[in-house]
Amino acid sequence: MNEAELKILRYVLATIWLVTAALSFGLYPMADSIVLVQGLGTSQAASRAIIYAGALVDLVMGVMTLWFPRRWRWLWLFQVAVITVYTLLATVLVPQYWLHPFGPLLKNLAVLALLWLLYRHGPRAGRTA
Repeated sequence: MNEAELKILRYVLATIWLVTAALSFGLYPMADSIVLVQGLGTSQAASRAIIYAGALVDLVMGVMTLWFPRRWRWLWLFQVAVITVYTLLATVLVPQYWLHPFGPLLKNLAVLALLWLLYRHGPRAGRTA
């Protein structure tokens, strides 16, 4: 995989993180997000805090994906962990999303594959491309 192809993968990944952050910070109706998170048994205030914390994580992941792609293979592993946690939480909160026709949780599998490609083919110590 060449540098241009890796850059495209990074830009796609960064876009996913940054748009998700914007949606969580309020482009998607906050009241609807709160209802979803309250499925964990949290209060409205705690649910709002969880949503904002998740949005901040998404924002940081998007920015780091754009600005720190070299020698940060751990970033891809951290993103795998974040996606896994999000997927497990969504499985608890809205398990029906696994059967949703738009595949909101199934699409995480494609993002995990993208992360594997970045990890496998991206720069690492002793290798330039």
